[in-house]
Amino acid sequence: LSEEVAWVLFRQVLEAVRHCTSCGVLHRDIKPENILVNLATGQAKLMDSGCGTYLQDTAYAHFAGTQSYGPLEWTHFGWYYGKPATIWSLGIL
Repeated sequence: LSEEVAWVLFRQVLEAVRHCTSCGVLHRDIKPENILVNLATGQAKLMDSGCGTYLQDTAYAHFAGTQSYGPLEWTHFGWYYGKPATIWSLGIL
């Protein structure tokens, strides 16, 4: 996978996350296994929203998703904020 192709796919994932957020949804399980790529068209889709929840401005005290892609705040403090946790997961991706 070239860097150029990876960037195109990543931007599509960012757009999917932006759409979820604009609809008030927090995905909570962003990881490679949850990105479906159509090799023929070059389209990426974010899937498996089973861990998703409503987006809130207050901290979450329940973790859902894959721990290795989860926020450090959850590991250290037992809580996290949705939008920063999403950015963390995207950075790991």
